[in-house]
Amino acid sequence: MKVLVVSQEVWRNDKNGGNVLSNIFSNTGYEFAQIYCNPGNPANSLCKKYYQMTDSMMIKSLLHKGKSGHELNYEVFPCDNTVSVDEQAEQENHSFYNFFRNHHLELFYVFRSLIWKLARWNTPELQNFIREYNPDLIFAPCYASHTMLAIDRLAKSLTGVPMISYISDDNYGLRQFRLDPIYWLNRFVLRKNMRKTFKMYDLVYTMTEEQKKEYENALGCRMKILRKSGDFTKVHEKKSVNNPIRMIYAGGIYVGRWKTLAKIAESIRKINTDGVKIILDIYTGNTLTKKQKALLHDGVNSTVHKSISLEELKDKYCESDIALHVESFELKYKLLSRISFSTKIIDCLSSGCATMAICWNQHSGYIYLKKNDIAICVDSEKKIPEAIQSIVDHSEQIIEYAAKAKIFGLANHQQEIIKKEFMGDIESFVKE
Repeated sequence: MKVLVVSQEVWRNDKNGGNVLSNIFSNTGYEFAQIYCNPGNPANSLCKKYYQMTDSMMIKSLLHKGKSGHELNYEVFPCDNTVSVDEQAEQENHSFYNFFRNHHLELFYVFRSLIWKLARWNTPELQNFIREYNPDLIFAPCYASHTMLAIDRLAKSLTGVPMISYISDDNYGLRQFRLDPIYWLNRFVLRKNMRKTFKMYDLVYTMTEEQKKEYENALGCRMKILRKSGDFTKVHEKKSVNNPIRMIYAGGIYVGRWKTLAKIAESIRKINTDGVKIILDIYTGNTLTKKQKALLHDGVNSTVHKSISLEELKDKYCESDIALHVESFELKYKLLSRISFSTKIIDCLSSGCATMAICWNQHSGYIYLKKNDIAICVDSEKKIPEAIQSIVDHSEQIIEYAAKAKIFGLANHQQEIIKKEFMGDIESFVKE
């Protein structure tokens, strides 16, 4: 079977999006091609054929009449590619571009969409790439991107084959808090594009019951729950707790998460006034402002490190006691992530640590963890100091929740079980 993957991210095993693709499609025997719209070179052992388009290519095509995309073909799988996405992105993007992207300003997304529209990404070369590959199935994750939605529609119209999608964020609902008129203008245009595109999806996966219900009612599409999987058979059994207790957070600190982490760091500093009892390590690829660094990094109670590879992170988890999942308590960010299920949650559950979730109690991820009693759950900033003090006073709960996570993961998130169901869906669509 030939599968065309249409995604924003480059397919690299050392990046979360690419790692998810490899987990889903490994050992299937399928053939793959990918269209992707970010800088960087692929690094995986499944796909040799690519078509890449980037923001920089679009800008250059407008300024210098250059190409707005190019094809990449590898004779062998590019699994040993050592050029990182971060290095290439840094070389490609100007400082003003990074400022808008890193601060998630709505004007950036509108500006970016306009650049892509003017640059005419829909070229004969891209169309030929799709036609000549002639896939049996299209796998196209759904993004809050006008361009990505349009590429999905193009691929479907040129091939007529089944198209399966996956959505994890609320890109359609109106239950949001923003005072920016540009945000709402972009939101309504995006909703229109999503309605057009969802008609072309044969099946859409989501990770939460809440999103499934809302989107089925709003968009009339066929939806199904697809949980993120992990290899829980290899999770080490936690038998002891470090002294001091080690908390770890790995991931982005944007969309207000840094403020929640700052509250954790503040609580730890107060607890450690008469001796270091608990510490926090933060691994992130985001650049910190002076204010963020002052609040998050003192080198004793809380330490910020550069991002590390997934394999290195596994080792760090093994050395830690509590894996943190945090979200912002600001209204606009609470609503933004309300029906999302962060893939980091399963990373935490499969880390061998106890999972601690600190977020709004109407967040889908929080509801899932609380309902199944598989994490230490904190639903208010005011409760953070008390919760951390409880961990210090009753460290046995760390071993208890680490064990609960492994048992639950084996029953509900084991790779083989979820992958078998996913492959069954694909086979049935292609046969139809």
